[in-house]
Amino acid sequence: MSRTLATADTRPRPFLEIRTRGLHLTVNHVPHRLLTLVTTLATTLGGAAAGAFWYPR
Repeated sequence: MSRTLATADTRPRPFLEIRTRGLHLTVNHVPHRLLTLVTTLATTLGGAAAGAFWYPR
């Protein structure tokens, strides 16, 4: 597939862009390792909390 000059010079859009007052945060690609770590921790802590909550019943 050929690309035109207009699309060849444009930069890809960032994955996440946050602009709030003086803060400008741009994430260009998905941080897979960070997402994996957060998901693993949330699942582990959520399972432990659920077990502690329902076990005494």
